[in-house]
Amino acid sequence: YPKFHCELTFIELYWGAVKFRYRSSTQTTDIDAMEHNVIACLDDIPLIQIQHYANQSAIFISAYSQGFSGSMAAWANQNQRYHGHQTL
Repeated sequence: YPKFHCELTFIELYWGAVKFRYRSSTQTTDIDAMEHNVIACLDDIPLIQIQHYANQSAIFISAYSQGFSGSMAAWANQNQRYHGHQTL
């Protein structure tokens, strides 16, 4: 993965979710309605989903800083699970 890949910034993941929701909203040619739809889509993404994107990006950044390759970082991100604070 490139140094500044979209996985390294949660804003790109958030913006992708917003664009997905915007594409499913009603289409219009009125600029004010478009602006209203974009703002509604921005507000429609739950905070827990945005936090998930931030955590996912942090895992990728951590994996890359430890020297993992792209496929290894993706594997680490998929297999990142919390098993308890006393688990080795």
